[in-house]
Amino acid sequence: MLVEFSVGNFWSFKEIQTLQMRTAKISAKNPKLDKDNVIVVDEQMSLLKSKALFGANGSGKTGLRLAMNSMRMIVEDCVKDMKILETSIFPFQLSSETLKKPTFFQIVFVYDDVLFRYGFEATSEKIVSEWLFGKALNVKKGARERFYFTREGNSLDVNETLLKEAKDKQLTMSGTNTPPLFRENTLYLTLLATFNVSLILDLWNYIHLKFVPIPPEFDELRIAKLMESPKFSTKVTSFLNAIDPSIKEIKLEHGIIWTIRHIKEENETKTVPFVLFAQEAEGTKRLFTLSPQILTALDLGGTLIIDEFDSKLHPQLTRKIVELFHSPSTNTSNAQLVFITHDSNLLDANLLRRDQICFAQKGNDGATELYSLAEFKGVRNDASFEKDYLQGKYRAVPTNLNQLEAIFENQ
Repeated sequence: MLVEFSVGNFWSFKEIQTLQMRTAKISAKNPKLDKDNVIVVDEQMSLLKSKALFGANGSGKTGLRLAMNSMRMIVEDCVKDMKILETSIFPFQLSSETLKKPTFFQIVFVYDDVLFRYGFEATSEKIVSEWLFGKALNVKKGARERFYFTREGNSLDVNETLLKEAKDKQLTMSGTNTPPLFRENTLYLTLLATFNVSLILDLWNYIHLKFVPIPPEFDELRIAKLMESPKFSTKVTSFLNAIDPSIKEIKLEHGIIWTIRHIKEENETKTVPFVLFAQEAEGTKRLFTLSPQILTALDLGGTLIIDEFDSKLHPQLTRKIVELFHSPSTNTSNAQLVFITHDSNLLDANLLRRDQICFAQKGNDGATELYSLAEFKGVRNDASFEKDYLQGKYRAVPTNLNQLEAIFENQ
């Protein structure tokens, strides 16, 4: 489960900003939200099942998803792709100072009753620093955070007690010797996972499989591959059928995905096939590409990050998807949803707690700031979040729209 994600010196993020999934010490208007929308980890910590990110166009919202995706890709591919840093690191461009500094990524998550904190700093050429710490949860007296490894440049400090398997496989520093495949542009975490160091491989798999940032674009090839599984195809069909009852089957033939619709004509029912990505409506295509990730997350757990969540989808449908993640009956694996949206209808005190609402705002220096509605003093839990947001009480809305009229004044 995701606890927090931090990024600094990346795209419009200048200083380190954090998306926080820990609950705040607040109560919702509807007491049901305090139970259904929250995951209780232990006596000291509870996490949110969903987080909504709002903000004006160009405020940096998509930059957060890009940061998450860049970190994930570097973790996944740095051993096999020598240019992954070059294609994934984009420092803040509006300051000569930041151009010379590394980008910062850090993820804090819960895995197997341990609170892990993993991160690294990198330029487009090399890993500057890297660290992995962990703290046992559900310990009455409270456990202290312990380090697994730290790194500065190519200098490693490894806790050989906690990572005995790495030591046995000769993957720790020994005198002047360095582990095989250890390079200045390779993460030590990924290197250990490549050599099947069991604990590290589990953490690598968490980032790879359960931390899933989704772009707005369609990924036909990936979906087609998933559709090769009959079980998966059946679940996706049922999901779409619940939204559009005329869709009775989805099938893959010769690499082409078809939707099979049943259309009634007089006293008979006709079967009509459509090429999904060529003939179906944009909303149906969007829902189809989201459905695999939504179903997988709800089934297996993990954190789903959806950019442009409301794109091409009806407001009642986006609300229902959020409710699926909140409901104890449909979210039995403690899955989490982070969604980036402009749909102000979701700013509803009957759907979201104040700490589930986050905003992105750019300052005069062009840098993005992230902040939560729970940070605003004097906001009642029964306030009209949507109305107040659109009136600018929480900032993070367009401020110069009246200037558009001036474009036409002298024509």
